[in-house]
Amino acid sequence: MKVHIVTPGKLHHPAAIAWSQDLTARITRVLPLARSGVREAKRHKGGLDLPARKQEAEAMLAAIAPGSHLVAMDAAGQKMDSDAFYDWFKGLAETGCKELVFAIGGPDGHDPALLQVAKTKLSLSPMTLPHELAEVVLVEQIYRAVARWKGLPYHR
Repeated sequence: MKVHIVTPGKLHHPAAIAWSQDLTARITRVLPLARSGVREAKRHKGGLDLPARKQEAEAMLAAIAPGSHLVAMDAAGQKMDSDAFYDWFKGLAETGCKELVFAIGGPDGHDPALLQVAKTKLSLSPMTLPHELAEVVLVEQIYRAVARWKGLPYHR
């Protein structure tokens, strides 16, 4: 199974970059993990920017291979602890999922068009997280699941 993370933009914070790179290197020893940062839309000042959200959703959907299992990371999505995430992840891997794609939304969240085509909606927290922090938390949970699945020691 290939794992793919799609998000607007790239990581900027040095700590997020370092943590993500370290965990990604550990994961890719076991299974492929790719990250695609689509172009961030220019936003208007002020509140919710629906056109920007739509533009980013279209770019993310274009970056996803047909037939992939799309997971929209969304605060209103299904809540799982690490054990439940492991069971879910392992189940997909062992039942023939070819590509698992996690989509992390930008500052305005996901457009309804992306949420509609997502096979799974998953929450990392009921709190809204900045997308860089959400990505680090997600990659850590993927690493935790992969290490457990393959019987590797997990860093404690």
